[in-house]
Amino acid sequence: MPELLTQFAPLNAVLSVVERVALSESPVLITGERGTGKTLLARAIHSASRRPGPLVEIDASALPAELLDVELFGFEEDGSPRNPGALEHAGQGTVLIDEIAAMGHTSQTKLLNAMTRAHLPAADGGRIAIAARIVATTAHPLGAYSREGRFSEPLYERLRNAHIELPPLRERRTDIPLLAQQFAGQFGGLRAPRLSSEAIAVLEEYSWPGNVRELRTVIERAVTSANGAEVRPRQLAAALAPTATTAPLKLADLERRHIEAVLKQTNWHRGKAAMLLGISNKTLYRKIREYGFTPPATSE
Repeated sequence: MPELLTQFAPLNAVLSVVERVALSESPVLITGERGTGKTLLARAIHSASRRPGPLVEIDASALPAELLDVELFGFEEDGSPRNPGALEHAGQGTVLIDEIAAMGHTSQTKLLNAMTRAHLPAADGGRIAIAARIVATTAHPLGAYSREGRFSEPLYERLRNAHIELPPLRERRTDIPLLAQQFAGQFGGLRAPRLSSEAIAVLEEYSWPGNVRELRTVIERAVTSANGAEVRPRQLAAALAPTATTAPLKLADLERRHIEAVLKQTNWHRGKAAMLLGISNKTLYRKIREYGFTPPATSE
C-alpha cells in the first residue's frame, strides 16, 4: 500500500495494530478525511484476516436507501427465488461499507440486528445465517452524529470496539517526499523522473485538502508533463491548477511562498533564484514587485 508508507510515528503506531485487528472477529470502524486511504486500509485488513470468503464492497453514499437495503440485505418475494445481498455473498468473508454515515436509520437498525443476531429474517418466517465481518469507513464525525441522534448510538458503539483513525496528510508532512517519489516511480516506471528539491519544497508548503489521493493525482500529472529526468515547480504548478479552486491554499499563494523560499535559499541572488525557478530575471523582478517582497538589508 504505497499510500500508507510512512515515517510519521502516530501513523506507524496505528498501522502496527492492523494485523492484530485483522485477526480478531470484531467489526472495524476506520475514520479519517477523504483521501487518507480508508478503503485501502480496509482491504488490507481483509487480506490479513485470513477469512475464507471474499471482500464485498458497498458504497452507502452512492445508493438511495431502498437500493442500499437490497444490495446489503437482499430481497425476496413470495414465489420468487431470493436475491441475496452483500451479507450473504460475502459468506465468511468481509463486507466493506464505505461512508456508513450515509446509511438511513432503518438500514442502520437492520445492520445492527444482523450483526447482533448473526442472521437475516426470511420471507417464510425462517432465518438466513450471516457469518460475514463488517468493516465500515466514514469521513464524518460518527461519534457526534450518534450523540445528535443522526446515527444509531448502539451501532456506533458496536463498530467502535476496533476503531482506527487515519491522520490527514497535512499532519504528516514528513511523509510527503517519501510518498511523492513513490508515486513518481509508480507512474514513471524505469525512467521515473526525480523530484527536485524545489519541487519538494512546493509540495511541503501545500495544504493537501484532498490528502494522499490528491498528492497521487498531482504527481501523476506532473510526471506525465515532465520532459526530462526531473520534476520541477513549473510542472507541479500546472498539476495543482485543477485542484486550486477547492484548496484552502490558492495557486497564487503557492507561487508566492515558493518564490520567497527560493530567494531565501539563494540569499536573494536574483540571477540564481531566476535560474532555479526556471523564469527570466525580468519575470522574477516583476514577481518581487507584485508580491511586495522586501530584500534584507545585506542582500546584493
